Amino acid sequence: MGLFSLRILFFISFFCLKPSIYALNSVKNPQEITVVGTGYVGLVLGTCLAEIGHKVTCCDVDFQKISSLQQGQIPIYEIGLEELVKKNFAQNRLFFTTSLENAVRESNVIFITVGTPETLSGEANLEYVFAVAKMIGENLRTFKTVFVKSTVPMGTVLKIKEVIGEHNTAKTPFSIGYAPEFLREGSSVHDFMHPDRVVIGAEDPQTSQLFTEIVQPILDDGAKICTTSIASAEMIKYASNSFLAVKISFINEIANFCEEIGADVEEVALGIGLDKRIGQSFLKPGPGYGGSCFPKDTLAFLKTAQKNGVDLSIIEAAVGSNNRRCDKILLRLESALGSLEGKKIALLGLAFKELTDDVRESPSLKMIEKLQEKKAFVTSFDPIASTNALKFFPNLAIASTLYEVFRECDAIVVATPWSLFTQIDWKKVKEVSKASVVFDTRNILDRKEIEQAGFFYIGIGKRG
Repeated sequence: MGLFSLRILFFISFFCLKPSIYALNSVKNPQEITVVGTGYVGLVLGTCLAEIGHKVTCCDVDFQKISSLQQGQIPIYEIGLEELVKKNFAQNRLFFTTSLENAVRESNVIFITVGTPETLSGEANLEYVFAVAKMIGENLRTFKTVFVKSTVPMGTVLKIKEVIGEHNTAKTPFSIGYAPEFLREGSSVHDFMHPDRVVIGAEDPQTSQLFTEIVQPILDDGAKICTTSIASAEMIKYASNSFLAVKISFINEIANFCEEIGADVEEVALGIGLDKRIGQSFLKPGPGYGGSCFPKDTLAFLKTAQKNGVDLSIIEAAVGSNNRRCDKILLRLESALGSLEGKKIALLGLAFKELTDDVRESPSLKMIEKLQEKKAFVTSFDPIASTNALKFFPNLAIASTLYEVFRECDAIVVATPWSLFTQIDWKKVKEVSKASVVFDTRNILDRKEIEQAGFFYIGIGKRG
């Protein structure tokens, strides 16, 4: 039932997006483009640029990943991406290689999209970005334009330019710009084709104009372009993600207050979100933000600010609030159960959000770690993210079906807002489970239905 529901959701979501994706015109002046990195950003970028008419070669040092992509096997779960990869690969607009040297020499535009993972100190690891810059410099033979899309701290793009120049022994001229990405995992293809805005930071108008021409079909569809300096573009990326992180932490703290005084946080969020100055997006309380961007980017932003002698106390407070969020969640669960020791917990959802298999910095994994510390036993179910979660918790008990996860459990915790969890037959769950508590950390369930089935319901920002 769960997998069937997921397939239905996939097809509905994809076909709802499909008409708008294919409605874009083809670019008038196709470019020869190299995209370095085939993660979420690079693979979506390369595929979508090919879809609007460019000839794109995606490079990666991971031979196995490139080999799989050449066979049409997609390493990430992203709605609509697999079909576009296969289509553009078959039509000779999209290529995959491990030879960065050849790809650089044969292209006139290069996009850097490699990861900038968090270091132990919280700073962005720029090792991979600079390694790519070195390789580009060593292989410059004709004029190239380099666009950085990796999320990098302020001042990094000019350092990338320096690295390219240091290894550009042929003294070949080149230009550089920064084009931050604002893709949401689970809807990356749609977000690329129909963005709220496109940002390009450059030192000269020619670089900005080239980028504009590359994405012109997207702009023709109505997207607004924001042309800035490189420093401003770098700041826009970090400031955007940090503001959203602050907004999430804010509504979670309001939820804490609501629980104490008997208010309903969903009613409060609606009431304040209808104010156009505030808006309703990112006012959904839950177990805290996660994923590959917000946790990493807020910390990197703070570290960069500290180096520059700037106090970002609001962002620092949001990070602290988010770090305490899991403890607050489990304290309520422990209060309902009396003790967590020896209790069997059914955890629904492992991905940090719905419509993705990404578990990086997922609140679910934080819960698992803390539950195990309290000597609770966790069995989990996620429609697509279980394999990735096992990389972090190799011994994690994984249920093969949705209803299997409920067997003999003492409590049920909904951690990821997958729509299939809203279709659960709670009377059936009561028959196979000894659980007394259902903790809905995403406020997606029908409280009345759960209570009628004989469970004690706990929601976020609600009493009970």
